[in-house]
Amino acid sequence: MRITFAVKTAFLTTSLVLLLVGVTGVWQYRRLSDEYVSLIRVQQQELAALAAADLDYKLSMHLAVLAREARKTDPAVFEQAALRQGFLQRTDLRPMFDGTALIDLEGRMILDDPPSAKVLNIADRSYFQQARDEGVTAISHPLKARTNDQPAVLMVAPIKTDGDRVVGVLAAGLTLNRPNVLGGLAQSRAGNGGHYVIETTGPNPVYVVHPDARRVLQPVALSPASAADDAARDLITSARIPVTDWTLRVVLPAEAAYAPLAAARNALLMQMLLLALVCSALAWAGTTWLIRPLARLHRAIGMLRQSPDTAVALDVSAKDERGDLAREFDALMGELRTKRSEMAAVTDASPSGLFRCDAEGRMVYVNDEYLAIHGLDQAEAAQGWLGLVSEASRQRVWDDWMKRVQDDKPFHATRWLHRRDGRDVLVALHMRPLLVEGRVTGQVGTLADITERNHADQALRTLSTIFEATTDFVVQLDKTGRLTYMNPAARQVAGLAADAPIAHLTMADFNPPSTVERLRSEAVPTASAKGVWVGESIIWDAARRPFPVSHMVIAHRDKNGRIERFSGIMRDISAAKATELALSESEARLRTIADALPMRVAYIDAAERYQFVNLAYEGVFGVTRDSIPGRTVRELFGEARYPAIEPHIRAVLAGQRVTFESEVASADLYVCYRADYIPQLAADGRSVIGFHAVTSDITRQKREEQRLVQLASQDALTGLGNRAAFERQLCEALERNRTQRSLMALLYLDLDHFKQVNDRWGHPVGDALLKAVAERLSLAKRATDFAARLGGDEFVVVLEALGNADAASRVADAILRAMARPFDIDGRTVQVSASVGVAFCDHERHSGEQLIRLADKMLYQAKGAGRNNCQLSPVPASARTA
Repeated sequence: MRITFAVKTAFLTTSLVLLLVGVTGVWQYRRLSDEYVSLIRVQQQELAALAAADLDYKLSMHLAVLAREARKTDPAVFEQAALRQGFLQRTDLRPMFDGTALIDLEGRMILDDPPSAKVLNIADRSYFQQARDEGVTAISHPLKARTNDQPAVLMVAPIKTDGDRVVGVLAAGLTLNRPNVLGGLAQSRAGNGGHYVIETTGPNPVYVVHPDARRVLQPVALSPASAADDAARDLITSARIPVTDWTLRVVLPAEAAYAPLAAARNALLMQMLLLALVCSALAWAGTTWLIRPLARLHRAIGMLRQSPDTAVALDVSAKDERGDLAREFDALMGELRTKRSEMAAVTDASPSGLFRCDAEGRMVYVNDEYLAIHGLDQAEAAQGWLGLVSEASRQRVWDDWMKRVQDDKPFHATRWLHRRDGRDVLVALHMRPLLVEGRVTGQVGTLADITERNHADQALRTLSTIFEATTDFVVQLDKTGRLTYMNPAARQVAGLAADAPIAHLTMADFNPPSTVERLRSEAVPTASAKGVWVGESIIWDAARRPFPVSHMVIAHRDKNGRIERFSGIMRDISAAKATELALSESEARLRTIADALPMRVAYIDAAERYQFVNLAYEGVFGVTRDSIPGRTVRELFGEARYPAIEPHIRAVLAGQRVTFESEVASADLYVCYRADYIPQLAADGRSVIGFHAVTSDITRQKREEQRLVQLASQDALTGLGNRAAFERQLCEALERNRTQRSLMALLYLDLDHFKQVNDRWGHPVGDALLKAVAERLSLAKRATDFAARLGGDEFVVVLEALGNADAASRVADAILRAMARPFDIDGRTVQVSASVGVAFCDHERHSGEQLIRLADKMLYQAKGAGRNNCQLSPVPASARTA
């Protein structure tokens, strides 16, 4: 429904009045409500303070009464049952507390009233520990009583002897859901509909008193978020209870607290509504009377809108605003008729096709260029363009056209048209909707033939894209040498902004004089003659620092063959030049490093020809270093040595990394080399194109290894084998014995009374004696036997390939005779003897450890037989039958 100007004016006037009254009313309401809330809050805060003080006094009195009873209580009550029986009748605590109890120092409840069947212990309660350890009265935090599982608060007072020693605790409880000094507060009313709440303090507060008994001992709920006004939340005031450090809160529900404010607000709303109705009626009546002349002018304008050429009498003689409006409208209509005539002439002569269609998609106006682009006649203007569409897709194209006609947004598109004369034309269509009161009544638009321009634009875009995107520097100059174009890369290197003018610049502004001269004397004549010149030159960057470029100059000619302009294309080759120099320097450094290495370093290609050798090759093969590259490995090593390394060369050329050692040994010469062959892969990583050979002289390391192996197997004092060598030799001998199934024995001996030699002559003489014993032992054993010193004066001999048991006896007897002869040690004659145990090996059941234990057993039998003798184990059956 349309809203008239009179209604709008009345509505605006009424709204302004209501706004003023509303702002005043809201301000007054807020001021009065703030004063009201402040007054109620002050009164309620006083109520909270009075209630907290009263409760603090009552709890203090309870504590005082409890402390007085504790002082009156005979300490012997904890030891004498008779005293406990009369305690409860004498106490004055029953009227004030819900329960009392006597608790000993261990926390055991020895007497309670009312009595409980449970055996309770409260030693873990902090309030009990405070009364017992500090000797003071205490009030517990709210808790669940162990006697009856009810929420309660306990008060305790210490019972002391005359010497002020605590012998027990008197406890009394207040159950929080009973009508006592605390529980009764939950049912008390505060003001009109309010109630009391008591909470503990600290990080995790709980309710001590709450009207809802289920909330007692539960965590305190978070305070509600602040609302938009006071009436949206309850009015709460708080006061501290000093004796317990709890918080007492007086809670007045929002409904009761702000009821007078709600009544005042409703009355104010009703007054504003009545005022709005009266103001609306008065404003509508006055506005209607004022705008009656405008209604007549509106009817005249409507007639002219329907028929612009119709003669309409306008009241242009009035001296007020209505007359001014009529005169201006009459002048506007005259100008509009003139503009319409001018626009008709312009559109008919426009080089672009112009059209207007109605809401049904039919063309109601087209100019001559529109018909020419389509190849249509004037009679075909309405829908002739649809005839250019194939019959198969005609309906789909028409449906799409109708969607565009009814769309209220501008539309731009590029389409190919196939005319009846066989030509294909590319047209650009731009169309905008005609909107009347928000409704699309048709479309107006332009149509342009862009076929030729499209071909030119495509070629130009392709070339421009290449020039704009390339990192090469592209410039163009006219035939006089003035710059006409620089691509972004060229502008950047020259330090020119993207939009900086360049028509006043020449190549002399960007090139050193030597480059300018070369371009003038060489590049331009060559390009003029051949069309193009290619070379390398030096140009400047933005800081006029020279750097190298690859340079191409192209000469462009017009259709008559005359030079029209020149193009220059340059590419920065600084990195390539730097890489080339770095590669050369790196090669020189690597050659210097290789020549300084103590090992021989060479590179050999896949044909086994040396390509590089370092200085260490000088004179090694009886030739100079420079004569080696180009020779094959076979030529350099000779036919005698080549077969030894040929398998390694085959392996490395197959892609394996090879490391091997070669030794050259003679009576007076020993040399050992280690060679590392490292394959060199091709750039694609698929084939081996050669290998690097690194040859090191490791003779010294080898000799050191041999020396260390010998030291690891030799007893440092006697030169015989040590324990490790003996265990290794015994293991190998047992393995041979199992294979050959021959007779084998282990001889175990030590010196008789060797300790007396050390005690009498000292350890140096003892060590010299052990060396002499080792020499005689080596002479007494067979050449094929292995002798070792296990430690101290203990020696062993491994006897292999024995013909019979007598052969072992003969070796043992020879050793005993050798040891019985006096020893000359540093001019001292030392006389010792030896005890020998011989164990024959059973290859079917003896391990090395078992054989050693058997030989040791035989040794101890020899010592038990008086020393200086030999004891042999029985020869096993497997050995006798072998």
